[in-house]
Amino acid sequence: MSIESIHVWVPGIQDGAGGIQAFSRVYVQALVEAFPGIKIRVFVKNDLPSDSDPLRLKGVQFDSMAKYPQRLRTLLMMVIGLAAGLRERPRCVLTTHLHFQPAVRVLHWLCGIPVMSVLHGIEAWNLRGGLRIWAMRAADHLMAVSNHTRTVVVDSYGLDPRRISVVPNTFDEARFTIGPKPAYLLQRYGLMPDQPVIMTVSRLVVAERYKGHRQILQGLDGLRKKFSGLRYLIVGSGDDMPLLRDLVKASNLEDCVVFAGHVPTAELPDHYKLCDVFAMPSSKEGFGIVFLEAMASGKPVVAGNLDGSVDALDQGRLGLLVDPHDSVEIAEKIGLALEQKPTEALWNHPKELRAAVISKFGYQRVGPMMAGVVERLIQDPSFAASSSEEIGGHDIVAPKPHIVILTQLTSPYQVEFFNALAASQECHLEIIYLTSQDKERQWALPGISHSHLILSETPDMKLDALDAIRVADLVVFNFYTDIFALRAIRERVKTRRPWVFWGERPGAYQAGVWGVIARWILLKPLHRNAAPIWAVGDFGIEGYRREFGGSRSYSNIPYFSNLRRFMELPLRSARVRTFFYSGVFSHRKGGDILADAFTQVAQLRPDARLVLMGAGPLEVALRRQLQRFASQVVWLGFQSWDELPSGYAQGGIFCFPSRYDGWGLALVEALASGMPAIGTNRTGAAIEFLSSGHAGRLILAGEADMLKNAMLDLLNLPDKEFERMQNDARRVVSSNTLEQGVRRFMASASDVLERHKARVKIPVRSL
Repeated sequence: MSIESIHVWVPGIQDGAGGIQAFSRVYVQALVEAFPGIKIRVFVKNDLPSDSDPLRLKGVQFDSMAKYPQRLRTLLMMVIGLAAGLRERPRCVLTTHLHFQPAVRVLHWLCGIPVMSVLHGIEAWNLRGGLRIWAMRAADHLMAVSNHTRTVVVDSYGLDPRRISVVPNTFDEARFTIGPKPAYLLQRYGLMPDQPVIMTVSRLVVAERYKGHRQILQGLDGLRKKFSGLRYLIVGSGDDMPLLRDLVKASNLEDCVVFAGHVPTAELPDHYKLCDVFAMPSSKEGFGIVFLEAMASGKPVVAGNLDGSVDALDQGRLGLLVDPHDSVEIAEKIGLALEQKPTEALWNHPKELRAAVISKFGYQRVGPMMAGVVERLIQDPSFAASSSEEIGGHDIVAPKPHIVILTQLTSPYQVEFFNALAASQECHLEIIYLTSQDKERQWALPGISHSHLILSETPDMKLDALDAIRVADLVVFNFYTDIFALRAIRERVKTRRPWVFWGERPGAYQAGVWGVIARWILLKPLHRNAAPIWAVGDFGIEGYRREFGGSRSYSNIPYFSNLRRFMELPLRSARVRTFFYSGVFSHRKGGDILADAFTQVAQLRPDARLVLMGAGPLEVALRRQLQRFASQVVWLGFQSWDELPSGYAQGGIFCFPSRYDGWGLALVEALASGMPAIGTNRTGAAIEFLSSGHAGRLILAGEADMLKNAMLDLLNLPDKEFERMQNDARRVVSSNTLEQGVRRFMASASDVLERHKARVKIPVRSL
């Protein structure tokens, strides 16, 4: 073969460096062995291989930019690499990082030299600029390290899958072997030989939170109760380590979590020997060489089922695959691995596991695959990848939809519903919360058991949030009066992928023509295309349909909560008809109207009683207004979310005279408690459940006299009729449970996705 030279552009190539650097080294080694006598010239941005480097001794020529200042390296890499390419006219130019592809594409344009880039994972999945997408589309061929990476770039950028070969990563099988737990590491970490150890190896950086540490920590308390002396060893360092330490402390897990920090490359094989289970339930892994290293060390592996980890575990043949967002399943699978169940599983037999991973991913198999793609590129730059080049040959099961929801804050109700939605395993759910704070509410941060970001706490994750919004199968926007939310909506619209707006009826503070104008400015994308609207209640549908017209689909997706804890309360005697209010004491909620109406009722009915639960800006004024009847009023103050049912148990008739409420979950909870309710025609839930008159009374908003009359009406109702109304109150909200909410949400989401698939596919715009 008369090939004079092959040029390879790499970010780094030092032994023991990061994943792409390790790949680059193996890649160059495979080229040296496959093309003997041919000069392999490698342009390295960040490393300076020594004179004794084994690759240099095999004839590899290195051009390193590491001797130059960091800020100049990219420019010099382009100048030196392109000049050498123009001068030598190599038979092909290869890059092991997509960032170099636009530059080497110039050589194809000027000289017709075939060019190819390797696609690893996240660096190719979420491209923001058009230049690299253009270069990727223009490449003669591409090589992906996993089926997942190929699928993502094909779906995201409209690439021809036949122009992408799939060749897996490999590893140094001589370094990673089976052996006993090293004594020096047992001593270093204060461990006993028989102590069960879970281990994760990765960089601890905020931008890579998808590795799954937090999901493991969420299930660790249950695991340590089952496995005495359990330790979770976290290997790696970075800017996320202090935040992880804080989480461990807040979770009272300090006694069973060990932060190893950075581990020298030479010690890494011994660390694999130290653990009993290697767990890294990542959701955005391109492949995961660490999985191969752990399995070659004879250790069972727990990995995510949404990314390239599936290829590394050979579709689950070599290890346990889990939903990376489901902390319960993660803990369950880690427990199975620690118990060595099922006994017949390959990962419970170290020697057989090592042999299997070497057979599938060892260098003797993968090296020739790497070189084979290059040889075909040289012979025919337009060649199409064959199915035999793919990693598994297994049919890949259609994944569950990846749904991202952007919402305002971590209210207990939001978190409760999203936890239930994630637990249903009907979708892969990711929630982006703008903040965890609300000046008007005193709720404590609830336990979150779904994948999420809170941008107010990690503002440097905004780009990651936008990336998730761009690539998700469906994005649901539950908030828009925020600069980031508006940007996110615009970014999603650009992708032409399905999205939905989910919200309450346009609010009281944006009513009238000025409100319409404000929303026109803020929600231009919603006005300009027919994105579906999920309104909270029929009240919301009416408002949105009037503003946005009928040329789009509308669904009624109200807010849902765990009503079981309210329905389990015993019904109060029909003779005890205490008026009850729960919520913020504010003008919008109608606290002043309630106080006015009750003073009138109390004058007519000295036996009338009122229980007020909550706090707010009107509390002082309300206390003053109700002072005359202080003996008939009970102030419960603010109650935590967990204590709400005990508060509702003290009521008999729920009063909710809100001037405006898009939905009103407090009213739904009251009905579930068996309380007939009085609500207004400007409250979504009241319109939905009280219009028939069976479960209470619907009155005009802002009318204290109507509220007074309704209160007297329910006080004077015969006991039998009141008991019937109590039962009807529970009946009308019986379909508003969390379980029903999850079903309605997923049915609407599936409908949106199916409608999108049925549309004529819009061609990808040229960039």
